[in-house]
Amino acid sequence: MLAPTTPPPSTRRAIARTMRADALVKGLRTLWPPLCLLATMGAAGSLTEGLPAALVSAGAGLAWLLSAYLFWRGWQLFHPMNEQEAGRALEEAAGLQELRPLTGGEDRRISGDDALWSWHQRRLIEAAAALSKPVKPKLYWQDAAKALALIAALGLCWLNPMATARALTFDLSPLMGDSDLVVEVWAEPPGYTGLPLIRLDRSQSEIALPVGSKVTARVDGARGAPVLRGPSQSARLSPAQGAAWQGQIEITRSGTLKLDRLGTRAQWHLTAIADQKPQLTLPNPIQIDPKGRLDVAFQASDDYGLTAAFVRIRPVKVPEGLAGHSVFDTPILLEGTAGENGARRVFVEVADHALAGLQVEAQVVVRDGLGQEAASEPTKLTMPEQTWQSSLAAALQEVRLMILREARPYQRPLPRFATLFEPLEDGAAVSDVLNLGPIKLDLTDPQSGAPPGIANATRHLRAIAETMVQFGLSDLGQLSLHYALERLSIARDVSDAHSVAPLLWQMAMQIEASNQTPAQQKVAAAREALKQALEQGAPPEQIQQLTQELREAVGERLQELAQQGASGEGGEQGPSGPQISAGDLEDRLRELEESGSSGSREDALSQLDQLDELLENLQPGAPGASGQADGQGQGGPIDDAMRQQRALSDQTEKLGETPPSDQSRNSAEDLANQQEGLADALGGGRQSDPSQEQNPEEQNKRQAADAMREAAEALREGDLGRAQDAQARALQALRQAAASGPQGQAGNESETDPLGRTLPKQDDGKATKVPDGVEKRRARDVRDELRRRQADPQRDKNERDYIDRLLQER
Repeated sequence: MLAPTTPPPSTRRAIARTMRADALVKGLRTLWPPLCLLATMGAAGSLTEGLPAALVSAGAGLAWLLSAYLFWRGWQLFHPMNEQEAGRALEEAAGLQELRPLTGGEDRRISGDDALWSWHQRRLIEAAAALSKPVKPKLYWQDAAKALALIAALGLCWLNPMATARALTFDLSPLMGDSDLVVEVWAEPPGYTGLPLIRLDRSQSEIALPVGSKVTARVDGARGAPVLRGPSQSARLSPAQGAAWQGQIEITRSGTLKLDRLGTRAQWHLTAIADQKPQLTLPNPIQIDPKGRLDVAFQASDDYGLTAAFVRIRPVKVPEGLAGHSVFDTPILLEGTAGENGARRVFVEVADHALAGLQVEAQVVVRDGLGQEAASEPTKLTMPEQTWQSSLAAALQEVRLMILREARPYQRPLPRFATLFEPLEDGAAVSDVLNLGPIKLDLTDPQSGAPPGIANATRHLRAIAETMVQFGLSDLGQLSLHYALERLSIARDVSDAHSVAPLLWQMAMQIEASNQTPAQQKVAAAREALKQALEQGAPPEQIQQLTQELREAVGERLQELAQQGASGEGGEQGPSGPQISAGDLEDRLRELEESGSSGSREDALSQLDQLDELLENLQPGAPGASGQADGQGQGGPIDDAMRQQRALSDQTEKLGETPPSDQSRNSAEDLANQQEGLADALGGGRQSDPSQEQNPEEQNKRQAADAMREAAEALREGDLGRAQDAQARALQALRQAAASGPQGQAGNESETDPLGRTLPKQDDGKATKVPDGVEKRRARDVRDELRRRQADPQRDKNERDYIDRLLQER
């Protein structure tokens, strides 16, 4: 017997391909009945519109059952071709069914004839090698018809996928009495995020929600309660208005969100986004500005925004009464203070702080909506305190600090009056059961059990009340003081006692303000109104009006100081005091008005602080304390000439800002006449007196008059630049004339030591040249150009940062 010939690789590949092709065709023929049934049901889905949901669901269930039976039956009848059958098919396709090189096994060797047997073996091997072409399964026209029918049914399903899904969905809910379910799911982010409601669409599979979001589901048409299943909790929906069901869960972590009602009705994968901690940086430590405020500059940001910011202050050495309660938080206003990248700079008023005058550690703290905080490194500083001119105001502040620096509780608060004598069920009184002893309601000694700080403050305040007549306090002030004393006396806990502190502060400030003159009060009111307008971004017209009111108030204050100096009130200013003229104040007011009108709020506020410093340095009889804000009065003709020259310089500068016209030429002619008239009035005639040539004052006045005439000539010629330069020289000469006069030389006499050597003169600041005219205009041009470059986004960031530092350090 001849063993089957081992086929070569090409023949084995042909056998495998033949087997695969046969399995594919037979498999499609087996799957066609269930697939065609389901596709036909899906294609007919549009015909089920309007039919009862229970009937459609039942039909879908029967279709799936029948399809499963057909698939099982087909699987039982599925017999793919094996390797021997595939080889036989190859032999029949090649016409070698008689030789059978792959499946033959009946051939026997004839004994003694080796040559014939060898030839037969070679023939079988050659025939097997020729069988390298696979055999394709035989297809019939019915196969093509079935394929076309299946493709047509699938095409109809693709045209209306929603109807197809409805027709093929076996849903138990209609069989349980549910109608078509209407599902609505939405998420409500936490309030601190500021995000709107988020609708969860069933077409979405991925949803990102902040941690703490509330997910609400509402289902209409269900007979039973659906279940909302979240990553960390589940909730069975409760009956809502109408025939609806509604429930809510909270999202605390990522996971899967499902809505179940006899099966999954909707499903999403949730990503829970945790709230990030605020970011805080301080470019500079906390400082104290010249006005006694905390200068706080910081940069803060948060993913959902900041809700609060404050300066946290704690004393380095904790007072005894504040043990355990030594942290004070002073709020910082966040609205409207943010700059680029969240940069902020605020000034915090702490004059009325409980830790005034103590060494403290201060740090900036910001908080987000979730309550997370970020704090800066603490800065050690000494808290500023109010300087009091009135001894009564200072005493009230001392009592106020005693109260605020006491946080220890009262030792024995009285029981409620409603229960003092109310009998219990057995007839005993509350005081008897608690063994409190006799309860005294003697209001003559109301400080029973008060902590030491409150008791000391009460004694001090009572002593002030007994001696306040000598302070000349008004009837209303005396009544307010008695009221504060009564409130402090009947306080029964620390919070009641602390409520007296604002009243004492208000009284101290009113007493301090009453010691000011009417002019000082008017200046303070006008300054506060202008400050508020600048901080709130008021329009330029309002800024100009408020600046004019401040200018008038300053004028009244200067006139008041001049009268005090003439009458000898207030003493005299020492020779080393600052020399401030009315012109300096007017220059500061003009720069303040220009900055405020142009929108440079920070510059205007800084100039307002500088103006305050100038006003505080004024003393009765000082050079700046003239009868009018424009400089008239004690300074004499030179000061009057300086005032008029400044006014002419300002008019010339404004004239240069207007386009040329007939009106501007007439204005220039008028200015030239005024300039020439001022030169003649100064007394520096063209023919000078030879006897006065060696007088420095007269020489300076003559130089000023020459510069004024040169300015007049330039104005007539229309050369405003040369006119402004000449006017600047005239002002400088007038200053030198004032300094070289008898009054200017009074404090500059040479002094000698005991050996007769001349001591160096003290610099009084008069030799410093104050920029005028052209210099001021050039300075403003440079500042405006720097601002323009700093606002240009096309410039390099390093250059813009450098310009920003220049403007801040200006």
